Amino acid sequence: MVADIKNFTIGVLGSLFATFLTTYIIHFEQFKGSFNFKEIWTIVINYTFLIYWMAVLILLIMARRIIRSRIDKSQTPYPMVLSIGGFHDAEFNAEGHGFKWKAYADVKQWDRSTNEPLDIHVDRVKGPYCTNDFREMKVSRTYWGRYKYKCPKCGYKRILLKNAWTLKSDIGDEIEAGYRDKVNAR
Repeated sequence: MVADIKNFTIGVLGSLFATFLTTYIIHFEQFKGSFNFKEIWTIVINYTFLIYWMAVLILLIMARRIIRSRIDKSQTPYPMVLSIGGFHDAEFNAEGHGFKWKAYADVKQWDRSTNEPLDIHVDRVKGPYCTNDFREMKVSRTYWGRYKYKCPKCGYKRILLKNAWTLKSDIGDEIEAGYRDKVNAR
């Protein structure tokens, strides 16, 4: 998609530049010996269609950069240190943001009478997985910077403002919040 837009933009600019040159080649021949930038500038200003296209193109590029930078700033930062754990007390299958997830957690507090976990710490979240066939989603970015998740088998698509790491952090927090809510309800 991005390559198609770039090819289209280059094609439009090339055709506009060629049209500009062929239309005003007569004016360039009139200069003969003297080459004055002021006269060339008036010719360019008179060709307003080219200027409008260039202004629209510059505005689109600026809007794309601003939107992408705002989306990038809204993401959860990656951790500086990753822990590698092999054993977890609990394993959850969760759903959220239109995907399936697999979460691994360690129990922080148990209920002594029922042996039920009261508080957990989600250590690792795997995913996102497709809701139809539990395949791992492929992630790409759209032209405007949003994140596109697509199932390679069934073609299920979701376009979100959050990257995979931010989604994993949100899912982990939702699972932990569910257990915190149980503790507070007692």
